[in-house]
Amino acid sequence: MESFSRTERTLAAIYFIWFFLHLGLFFYSAEGTDSSQFWPFVSTGATLAGTYDVSEFLIYTGIPLVLYIAFKIITYTSFAESSSGSRRHSTTNSFFKAFLDEKIKTEELTQKINELTGKPVIYDYLDELKKDKEKAATVGVNGWLDRVAIKKKYRDFEN
Repeated sequence: MESFSRTERTLAAIYFIWFFLHLGLFFYSAEGTDSSQFWPFVSTGATLAGTYDVSEFLIYTGIPLVLYIAFKIITYTSFAESSSGSRRHSTTNSFFKAFLDEKIKTEELTQKINELTGKPVIYDYLDELKKDKEKAATVGVNGWLDRVAIKKKYRDFEN
């Protein structure tokens, strides 16, 4: 149920109550009910307990379920049509980009310290990080981050 939105969980709770209310009505109704009438369209003097049977139970519990399923089919957004491209790494995109930004800043500081202390300055790793950040921004983190070589390279991101 965690993958459902708050609205969907609320609707499920309301339907759960609705279903058990009608289940109770079904078991409360008289055993030899008049199936020729449909509650609430009954003749004068007929009670709910005397007319409520399987047909009412199926209609009153089935129609809301069918309407909900139809609504979900109509409002369905496929994986390819979704704006983020993927639901699995939707928050990972921004976290991974921030992670790369921090690694770039760290590497820039390291190279500045090397320059000030007279040590050799090598920008290869910094250039590689910037290329990876550009790939993550254009290609998207979703398929790119799943590659084995990338996972090995950025193992500390997952920790």
